[in-house]
Amino acid sequence: MDERRWEDLQMDCLVKVLVKVGLESLLLDVPFVCKSWYMPTLNPSCWQSLIFPDNECIEVWPWDVSECPNFQNLMDRFASEYQIDGDRCSVTAFLKFVINRSSGNATVLKLPKCCTVEAFEFAANACPGLVTLSLPGDVLDNKHTNLELIGNWKNLEVLSLGSCLNLAKILVIIQTHCKNLYGLDLSKGSVHGREALSIVKLVPNIKYLNLKGAKVRRDSLVTLLCGCKDLVMLDARDCSGFNENDDELSKLASHISKFMCEGSEFPEFLCGMDNFVLPVVGYSFQQLVEENWDEMLNDLRDAFNDLSDEE
Repeated sequence: MDERRWEDLQMDCLVKVLVKVGLESLLLDVPFVCKSWYMPTLNPSCWQSLIFPDNECIEVWPWDVSECPNFQNLMDRFASEYQIDGDRCSVTAFLKFVINRSSGNATVLKLPKCCTVEAFEFAANACPGLVTLSLPGDVLDNKHTNLELIGNWKNLEVLSLGSCLNLAKILVIIQTHCKNLYGLDLSKGSVHGREALSIVKLVPNIKYLNLKGAKVRRDSLVTLLCGCKDLVMLDARDCSGFNENDDELSKLASHISKFMCEGSEFPEFLCGMDNFVLPVVGYSFQQLVEENWDEMLNDLRDAFNDLSDEE
């Protein structure tokens, strides 16, 4: 084997290893080992998974909890290692720099909570091949964010939104442009009637739904269990709004291969309120959804019109 082919083989092997080391090590550790380790970090294939840290523990699909460093510490270390003036190292500039390393090859992207509207828009255009995407609720709820850009990710299969007030609008875009979506993560968010109806009407064929740690009303969970017939996994652990030992919910979830609701409870201060029960015989679940959806759809159209007027 000639020297050139041997060097190429070494490079390919290193790239395959570096793909697995994580963003922080790839950015701040590996390049400073030696020149032969630095060169592979310039290969876009190393940057297919861009998981930016937040200031707390995160859940990376399929929801394996892992500790992550403080995002600001990561930026500070980056500025120090590359001798960049800290005042010039903004969140937007840093995110753009890292995303650019992928040269459009990224398939996994998790943006931090401090992500700016400009950085989100840059990612929407620079990472067209994303399969797994996690977006912070703050940037999605910002009135200046162009939500239509989500439609750029036509290969999207898994979407994590957490707490997001614009879920219905986003799912309308997903339904139109992202035909391969099968997983939705709304952990630690709020899933009430509007959100549950949006899921049932707009992405009824999803297979994986993560609601862990979310605020989920019992009636909303009933809507999801009755409307999403293709679910194979529903994580509803540690939720607030229903009891884990609810026999009726367990029966409605019998078609789901993996249904988890351990640790979920109905707060005592809500015990006096009426809870949702499916209507009497002769009144189908589909009728219930359709009646509520018409009203909600009108609200959604008004919201889109208001957004267009602002622009």
